[in-house]
Amino acid sequence: MWCLSRTKNNRGMTLAEMLVVLILIGLLSGGVAVIGTSGVRMANREAFDAECEALKDALNDARDRALMQDANRDVIVDIYNDGYAIKTWDDQKEKFYSERVSFEKIQASSANGPIDPNYHYLVRFLAEGTINKGQTIRLTGPGQLKRNLVLQPVTGRIRLSD
Repeated sequence: MWCLSRTKNNRGMTLAEMLVVLILIGLLSGGVAVIGTSGVRMANREAFDAECEALKDALNDARDRALMQDANRDVIVDIYNDGYAIKTWDDQKEKFYSERVSFEKIQASSANGPIDPNYHYLVRFLAEGTINKGQTIRLTGPGQLKRNLVLQPVTGRIRLSD
């Protein structure tokens, strides 16, 4: 009899029950959103770091090419805001051979701001393996990702700093 009278007067959920359900739904959906955005952030960071390392490796490779070429041949690297090009001398064709690589996650800039699309950094690796002039290139990525590419002229050392 008690069950019958309870179901007869049942008009739905109370306000307190409704608030508890809404709070639980909000907490669960907020947790999923935080997990999802942190995963995207982590993936962006890993892709950005990998691309920075690839640029550093390409510059080291250009320096090594300069060391292996004739004493009067330099290797030139043009760094644009959206990519870079490595130019090496081709003795058979008697002209520079250029290979261009585009950035996916990186934007290169100077200390003064973005690189003008009509302008680029010119990095010349001399036959001794040194760099024509020292410079720091700021690399930025998605969100607040930033690293500096430091080119040291006398030693020819290339390093990434945070």
